[in-house]
Amino acid sequence: MFPPLDHRLRQTIWQATLRTASLLILSAPLGLALTGCASIAPVSALPAASQRHDTRLPAAHELKLSSGVPSRSWWRALGDPRLDELVRQALQRNPGQQSALAAVRQARAMANLTEREGQPQGGLTAQAQVRRPSAAEVDPYEQGLGRPPQQRLASIHQMVSWELDLFGRVETASTVARRQAEATEADAHGAEAVLQAEVVRRYIQLRQLQHDESRLQEELELRAQQLSLQRARESAGLADQQETLAAQAQWHQTQAGLASARAAWQVERAALAALTGRSPGETDPAWNALLAPTDAAQAPLPELPDNAGLVEPSDLLARRPDVARADALLRAALGETVLAQRAHLPRLSLNLALGLNNRFGQLGSGNSQRYALGPALQWDWLDSGRLQARSAAAKAGDEMAWHQFEQTVLQALADSETALRHWQATQARWLAATQSEQTTQDGRDRAARRGAAGLEGPVALLEWQARCSQARRDTVSRQAEALQAFAQVQLALAAWQPEGRKTAEGGPAKTAQRL
Repeated sequence: MFPPLDHRLRQTIWQATLRTASLLILSAPLGLALTGCASIAPVSALPAASQRHDTRLPAAHELKLSSGVPSRSWWRALGDPRLDELVRQALQRNPGQQSALAAVRQARAMANLTEREGQPQGGLTAQAQVRRPSAAEVDPYEQGLGRPPQQRLASIHQMVSWELDLFGRVETASTVARRQAEATEADAHGAEAVLQAEVVRRYIQLRQLQHDESRLQEELELRAQQLSLQRARESAGLADQQETLAAQAQWHQTQAGLASARAAWQVERAALAALTGRSPGETDPAWNALLAPTDAAQAPLPELPDNAGLVEPSDLLARRPDVARADALLRAALGETVLAQRAHLPRLSLNLALGLNNRFGQLGSGNSQRYALGPALQWDWLDSGRLQARSAAAKAGDEMAWHQFEQTVLQALADSETALRHWQATQARWLAATQSEQTTQDGRDRAARRGAAGLEGPVALLEWQARCSQARRDTVSRQAEALQAFAQVQLALAAWQPEGRKTAEGGPAKTAQRL
């Protein structure tokens, strides 16, 4: 146990602390003069990649897309309030999204930790012990030296150590950690963009399948009437049994399609529940109302936007999260190579130790003070080739990161061009399906007029009505395909970027508020 600290002892400890701080302040200019001049912070590879590769998209030119900044809330162009609410809930409640945000916070904390490794470190130790050396320690050569009596000692010891970053290793390691944190941020932004697009995709499929169920139910009733008429005509000898069997087969096919559509939209409902952090058996009335089948039979899906809803960004590569991630990892790999190349260089640190050591009750005396101050040099001159092997591995990782960056850039451009071409094709297919539906409706109207004039039988009219139902389902399917292509284009054109994104040189700007 320590004795109570008297006034003289407290004054001595305070003087020792002030002396430690003074010596540290006096040595700071020397440390600052020797550090920071050799740190390495690799610049972004994005500007050079934009000059090296032609980033223009031929499909964007053909579609006459305007150049600008894509909307962050691109799904609002579909004009569906229930979809807006689903996206909002997904961004707030999706566990995967929350995990990605937590990973960003972790990476930033680790980068902050690495940055503080270059700061002075100090500690305070207090100790009390009863000590008495052995006879062998006092008289190892058996010269008859007397064994000293037992001692009761107390000590208060504080030490400050500061490694001078002579060759920029600490600062370079901090830069590497910051680049790795930026890669994690890009992953989180990419996950957010994919989550938004997935909610839109699942919602569109849900509405399409709900519409298919409604139409197939109508078609099933038409096929049942058609089968009943065919059986009556067969009984009257006006039709062959083969026609009845064909009508029966169509009825069974429609029944199977109805069961499939009913099960499929329940699957999409469960998928949307998982995306918004809910269980499939959610019974919340507000949630059930959000996904209930729409009453608009003629317009079951959101309106298909035109090309005005798409914007080609002038800085496509800088906005793509996959390219931003590859760029950050490349810069981190370059920093790792520098660290490996400088691992053989010596380390210099300034060490200061100051404390009190004396018998119990005598710590306040002047002869209790002890201190040590001076630089320490560490140089691992023998490593048996380990540092060379580390440097070779770092260079190989550097080269791998470079090729991965190039592949990511090329794949990003290809994905954007492919998404635009697919959007163009789905628009054409939706237009063709719309025209086909109109032609089928004209055929049905003509069959109705012929039936009223006694020139067409009721079986043929029912067949035309069933064809109209099929044509309508095909049109809605093509519309859903085009809407999903619209979401894919927004993803490819990087309508994900938060406000205050990083500059092309990779300098940190204001990050997304949610991150």
